[in-house]
Amino acid sequence: MKRFTYMLTVFALAGIAAAPAQAAPRAAKFTKLAANGTILQDRAPLGDRPGDWACTRDEQTGLTWEVKTTDGGLRDGSYTYTPYDSNPAADGSAVGYRDSHSGRCLRSAMTQSSCNTEAYVKALNRIALCGFTDWRLPKVAELVNTAAAPAAASPWFPNSVAGWYWTGASGIGQAAYSRVILLPAGARANFYDGSYLLRLVRGPAAGAR
Repeated sequence: MKRFTYMLTVFALAGIAAAPAQAAPRAAKFTKLAANGTILQDRAPLGDRPGDWACTRDEQTGLTWEVKTTDGGLRDGSYTYTPYDSNPAADGSAVGYRDSHSGRCLRSAMTQSSCNTEAYVKALNRIALCGFTDWRLPKVAELVNTAAAPAAASPWFPNSVAGWYWTGASGIGQAAYSRVILLPAGARANFYDGSYLLRLVRGPAAGAR
């Protein structure tokens, strides 16, 4: 197994801008989706029933994000995961690692009871969260842009824990890394046991980063 390499990046210092400096702030427009894929009204509550709010779609980017919970269930926002990719050739990264004790998650829903990024992606795709089976780790720019959205967007992403978040592998020179970035910028967050927070997305990937 190749040694897994990742980068810790505070996005404010990484040279990754959420938008060009001269651009006006983007107008936030979001839509709530139920766990079963139904489009909901803006006032729909978060819940664990099929018709309850479970995802938020960014109408400007076309990306749909999972919404985190605080109920100790599959999508609890405080859970952490180790990096693992059983098919590293797909993006040029390394395998990473998985075990039965690192991280914190709903182990009963994870492959081999392991709290790792691939197992979580598979878990959301297995239940077809919000009607989709193409959930993935976000690119750095995608996650940064969401975090940098106007304050009015925050109600659309409840239970967002400040800390280090995994992103998908991206090329840097001739190597590929899976980065963890600190959200929001300047947050005081703990370093865990090599496992970090995770928020999945689905939709067209935004470029290579």
